[in-house]
Amino acid sequence: MVFNLFLDSDIILDVLLKREQFYKESYEIFHFCENEEVRLYTSSSIIMNVQYIGAKISTSKNTASVIKYLLENFVEIINPSRNTILEAYNSTFKDYEDAIQYFTAKESAVIDFIITRNIKDYKYAIKTLPALTPSQFLKFKTK
Repeated sequence: MVFNLFLDSDIILDVLLKREQFYKESYEIFHFCENEEVRLYTSSSIIMNVQYIGAKISTSKNTASVIKYLLENFVEIINPSRNTILEAYNSTFKDYEDAIQYFTAKESAVIDFIITRNIKDYKYAIKTLPALTPSQFLKFKTK
């Protein structure tokens, strides 16, 4: 079975910046993509956030190079509609950015899981579209 995963910015940043504590599990998500076991999606706003944060910690050129590589080889972009953004603002989410990501993924109707290390912000929506950490997804995938 192929899973469609929506990546939050922290997962992409883990790989881009090789964050020691999180790199291995986040990278493994991309490895599944190489083996055609998952399809990866994100939004353009996440790409912009990753570029902004990555450039502050690494360099703008390096960050752009990695993002370009990921987009050319692994990740598809899903963008929210106006109604999706309004739905996010009318929701019970405390974090609007996470709400927009959640409703964007949900609206696409193809996403099986949101992959994030920040699952607490998705707790209200977990029954309709589960949010998992990379570790949780890896455990689920190997069952």
